[in-house]
Amino acid sequence: MTAPWPTSSTASAPSTSILAQDDQVARVCGEGIEADWLCAIVLERTGDEVLARAASIANNVLAVLLILAGAYLLTRLLGRFVLRFSARMEQRIEERLDRAIERGAMSDTQRFRTRRFQRLQAISGVMRGALSFAVWVAAFLLILARIGLPLQPVLAGAGLIGVLVGFGAQQLVRDILAGIAMLIEDQYGVGDWIEVDGKLGQVERVGLRSTAFRDVDGVVHHVLNGYVQRVGNLSQGWARATFDVPMALDTDVPAAREIIWRVAEDLTEDPIWGSDAIGPPEIWGVQHWGADGITIRVAIPTKPLRNWDLVRQLRERLKAAFDQEGIRMPSSLVDVGGLHHGFALLTREVTSDSQDLGRQQRDTAGSDRADAAPSEPQRDQTAELRLQRGPEARPE
Repeated sequence: MTAPWPTSSTASAPSTSILAQDDQVARVCGEGIEADWLCAIVLERTGDEVLARAASIANNVLAVLLILAGAYLLTRLLGRFVLRFSARMEQRIEERLDRAIERGAMSDTQRFRTRRFQRLQAISGVMRGALSFAVWVAAFLLILARIGLPLQPVLAGAGLIGVLVGFGAQQLVRDILAGIAMLIEDQYGVGDWIEVDGKLGQVERVGLRSTAFRDVDGVVHHVLNGYVQRVGNLSQGWARATFDVPMALDTDVPAAREIIWRVAEDLTEDPIWGSDAIGPPEIWGVQHWGADGITIRVAIPTKPLRNWDLVRQLRERLKAAFDQEGIRMPSSLVDVGGLHHGFALLTREVTSDSQDLGRQQRDTAGSDRADAAPSEPQRDQTAELRLQRGPEARPE
């Protein structure tokens, strides 16, 4: 009579074979979720460990190739996105430059276009480089994880290196980040006149770490971008020629204001200097009133970097106009020499005979000049320099 149920030895045989097969898969293809699925399938179908290991290697190679291909495609897509963003920004820059040219607030347009497009290209290059670096670092970590190397030691080492580099090169990182922000925000560029820490000069080189500009005396200053807390750009948009005209307390203010207006208006209509102005002169009124006199402020809107030349011309013409109209400058009594007797500013005694002789000599010279042919007008070296070299930045 046979037993109705199989014996324990016959029941445990299939489970033993399954356990042995699982041990073989774990030993050849890995354990749990880390097991290579292609290796496990090949091992279950064929039972050949060599063929299963070869399938695992092929699967890893294929995965690495797919990761590299995906990183390459993602880098190209991000680069194309950055290029489209750069083209859109270039179009906006073109529109902004055209508006500035129309209102006469910008000259030497080719230099401004070249500088701004170079800056845009630099920003695009930095963005493409940063995005490509992030993508390829992620791809490298995925490849390490795919081939079975533990990421914890790699990440821990990278973190330690990052901390060391952060402490050792924190100023360098700060300078580079400040340089990138400066480029993105369009603060200044090559050819601009800037003021940093009281130093005024023209920018000759702009880098991610430092900026170099040359001052009026020809000295080149190198400034780290991370140290620049405040910078003034004198080349953007427009400028204003502002001058406080000094005069004595007893001056007729309405008459002086009319003279100042006439001189300023003649300056803006001058064939040489009038092209620097982009608007009519403005008389803002009395700026100062005190024991040392009064001042009236006049302002003329100008093109960038043209305000210095207009202020110089305005001073010179106002001096001649005030001398002609008899308007006195503010003056104060100054004790010079400290002598107990005599004249502190004279080297010889002035007598009545010498005064009469000098008067006769002036009268004789005046009659001779009246009879003689009119002399040639005096040369204006400043205007000649402007005509020869064109409009240049000549700061005070």
